[in-house]
Amino acid sequence: MKKRRVIVTLLVLCIFFLTTTTTSFAEAVQQPTYPKYTKNATITWWTWTANPDKVIAAFNKEYPNIKVDHPLIGSGNAEYNKLTTAIKAGAGAPDVVQIEYQYIPKFVDTGGILDISKYVKQYETYFQPWTWNQVKQGSKIYAIPEDIGPLALLYRPDIFEKYNLAVPKTWDEFATEAEKLHKQNPDMYMSYFPVNDGGFITGLLWQAGARPFTKASKGWEINLNSPEAKKVINFWGDLIKKGVVHATNDWNPQWQSNIGRGLYASVSGAAWSPTYMIQPYVKKGTDNWNAADIPQWEANGEFVDGNWGGSTNAVTTQSKYPEAAALFAAWINTSAAAEKLDVTDTTKGGRGQVPGNKYGIQQSEMNAPNPALKNQISGPIYAKAAASVDTSYQWSPWTDYVYNQMTIEFTKAAGGEQTWDQALDNLQNEVTVFAKSAGYKVVSKGAESSTKQPLAALNTPALPVVIILVVIALIIWFLKRRQTSLEIEI
Repeated sequence: MKKRRVIVTLLVLCIFFLTTTTTSFAEAVQQPTYPKYTKNATITWWTWTANPDKVIAAFNKEYPNIKVDHPLIGSGNAEYNKLTTAIKAGAGAPDVVQIEYQYIPKFVDTGGILDISKYVKQYETYFQPWTWNQVKQGSKIYAIPEDIGPLALLYRPDIFEKYNLAVPKTWDEFATEAEKLHKQNPDMYMSYFPVNDGGFITGLLWQAGARPFTKASKGWEINLNSPEAKKVINFWGDLIKKGVVHATNDWNPQWQSNIGRGLYASVSGAAWSPTYMIQPYVKKGTDNWNAADIPQWEANGEFVDGNWGGSTNAVTTQSKYPEAAALFAAWINTSAAAEKLDVTDTTKGGRGQVPGNKYGIQQSEMNAPNPALKNQISGPIYAKAAASVDTSYQWSPWTDYVYNQMTIEFTKAAGGEQTWDQALDNLQNEVTVFAKSAGYKVVSKGAESSTKQPLAALNTPALPVVIILVVIALIIWFLKRRQTSLEIEI
């Protein structure tokens, strides 16, 4: 099985090099045949990607009768909060909305996004298989993959050269080089561990073979404190304890400043990280970054990767023009013109993404110098990474809650209030209780917890239910005792 995956990876890379060095995208790949759409329609698109006007202009060359508006709505949680509010209100949602893969199950369960399989099932063969698996449930398709975030190691070549550091191929080597750096320069960290970023942490778990959630025929299996998960979390926890990795929060002004002033020699990032996580914050003197393969857990094993982020385009149930909306979502992620914009740098009018479209990743632009990485040709690294992401990973409908509890528990662990094992055990207990209280059937638990969850820590909707059950039990006990007392007196 391992040999087969290695062969498949090599074949994908061979195809990548052949197509990027000999032909253009339009010549190498035949586009889908798109349906005609002659009605006039106006749709709204919520997205936080760069240069949406360019994407819309390219679409309107083919479909001038479909007007697309794109208000500035915010990114990530800011957008999701507004979308959740609109879904609950029954009005105000866009026609097409950018949603990261991990949030698809949540919005499916809320009834907010539409099964668009009748409009888009013919496009399946144009995407990386694992990305298509992320947007469907059974035969129902809820979104079109846009970009992907396979992991890579982003590092400062100037710092590595200055301190004679080797680019690590394994996580053990990463730890060794981290200690070596910090010994020479105590004011610099090898990297950081964002305790508030569940997406980043989940990507690391994914790569290590952890499977926190599995939707089985009889219910949900929750396994957040598996041996694989504890291996990953304790690895980073040990580096934090040694002071060679910085425990912090990301996506805030302090983190931006740390990136800009060169506090870190490397970052474990996604395919989109150079454009959206490094380039906007670095300054002259700290803008020297390259990409390398993500370190592996086994030195001589097959190359495996995880995914952090990446997005889709879904159609909401409030859309008055679902066919036009689905057509737009499909076209901007499968057409030659849109895929070219996908891989063009944001400074040149593009979107600066690594496409979920398996042909999009073969474009010549992917084999061109990357301005965000000091003109390194990083495309082959991400092509290899994309071909090495496990296809079976599943998300739960409780991503918000899971990420929130991760932040709470990992912050405590980083501060020395509990062990990292205890953090995962608490997380396992909390998410299991939450899922059950929300009406989901949980058919199995994770590893045996090393700690008992105190009642006061159950910060979930189940707490009132527990209190009511305890009160009822006390009343029954009191009545039975009183009845026994009366019988004795008689």
